[in-house]
Amino acid sequence: MLQYYTVLHPFLMHNPCSYAILKGVTTEARNVTDKRTAILEATIRVLRERGLSGLKVEEVAKRAEVGKGTVYLYFEHKQDLLKALIEHHTMRFYNDAAAITELDRPFGERLQKLLERRLAFVDEWRGLWAAVAREADPEGQRAWLTGLHQHYQGILERFVQSGIASGELRGDLDVPLTAATLAAVGCSPQLNFPRSAFIENLVEVFMKGVSA
Repeated sequence: MLQYYTVLHPFLMHNPCSYAILKGVTTEARNVTDKRTAILEATIRVLRERGLSGLKVEEVAKRAEVGKGTVYLYFEHKQDLLKALIEHHTMRFYNDAAAITELDRPFGERLQKLLERRLAFVDEWRGLWAAVAREADPEGQRAWLTGLHQHYQGILERFVQSGIASGELRGDLDVPLTAATLAAVGCSPQLNFPRSAFIENLVEVFMKGVSA
């Protein structure tokens, strides 16, 4: 839409009616996105506070400052809402992960930032991610989640390849297996350790095994 607006801008400025119509369309599209995002953000807040069993559409609508009917305009049923929630937050994490791994910084520094973001993502869900995923798509869960995991696997494989290309990682590493190991590393400890010290130790242990 923005591309078309840019191209047509000189014409539209001299045609007020057309300009007003297009401006209205872009504003409406932005409002739709904002409301959908507000509903999803409200949903995860309710989940963190009340758990999956305490998730009510009425409370989500209240937190998002929309009517209950508005929630159903965007999400047909509760499972639809939960599936969208998983995709929304997971893809946001993946986008952040991709940006971090593509930074022009040493591999170890990027790894530390990635693990910090990964653990923040885990904390965001407070152990609810797997339960929400099961509830969101109980029948097609495996195929759906496999697609999400494959996306992250691809990000990590490119990350590992960049370390090999820069000479920071060993050239004999199995890239897919190293990426899968890295994906498994980014989990919160079951006991309460200082976060910064835990991440630094993860980076040190991992780098000792893969450094050139």
